[in-house]
Amino acid sequence: MARAQVTGRRGRGGSSSQRPTTRKRARTEVEHNGKGEEDKNAQSSSKKQKSKPTESADNLVKNKADALLSKYGSLPLADLGLPNPSSPTPENVLALVYNAMLTSTRISHQLAHKTVKCVVEAGYQDIETLSKSTWEERTEVLTEGGYTRYREKTATAFGELAEFVKDKYDGDLNNLLKKADSSPSEVRKLLKEIKGIGNVGVDIFCDTAQHIWPCLAPFIDPRSMKTAQQCGLGNDLEEIWEAIGKDPEQMCKLAAALTTVRLEKKEKEFA
Repeated sequence: MARAQVTGRRGRGGSSSQRPTTRKRARTEVEHNGKGEEDKNAQSSSKKQKSKPTESADNLVKNKADALLSKYGSLPLADLGLPNPSSPTPENVLALVYNAMLTSTRISHQLAHKTVKCVVEAGYQDIETLSKSTWEERTEVLTEGGYTRYREKTATAFGELAEFVKDKYDGDLNNLLKKADSSPSEVRKLLKEIKGIGNVGVDIFCDTAQHIWPCLAPFIDPRSMKTAQQCGLGNDLEEIWEAIGKDPEQMCKLAAALTTVRLEKKEKEFA
């Protein structure tokens, strides 16, 4: 009888000692399951948050590009009265070469643009008019534009340019494009044969001529690409190209807009 009582007490004691353990396990499982649900919800929320910036980034690039085009986007030299500025006429191509030559030197962009305007008003975009001009006449035109620092050297370069274009490309620089077989790298290489055009000048030409020579698109010169980053466009040229519908004329206008923003320090307008 004594043994039975002892055993019975142990059984009751053992049973009562198991109850708290069972409760603890239940609470632990509930807490664990609760944390599991929280983790799943957190992961789900995190995935949703990660997908949103990708979509908004695409919209941001397009919106920034649209804003730049709306405010500062225009075709290069459109204010100079050149007929059909969107057409690859020999005159338009030569005018863009002048622009590349004159704006790539260390002179203010206002004076450079004024000088390009004077050159066009003198009719030098016509290769025959340029060929017939004298060194003194060319110097006078450059002086009128305020291009006094480099006028003598540039007047000489213009004379050499006339001979170069007539002798090598039959008076039409569109033949340079044909010789390059529309390869951007070859175009750059051949442009450097023009006295007065270096890497910066080639970049300027590619910026401003991609609407009439579409093989150059998409292009944004390195300095303006930094401006694009500051304005929120980023530095992915292909993404920018997609945002403007892969349109060479729009790309040309956007490159011009970025150049204007950079030169006139307007970055804060789009930051």
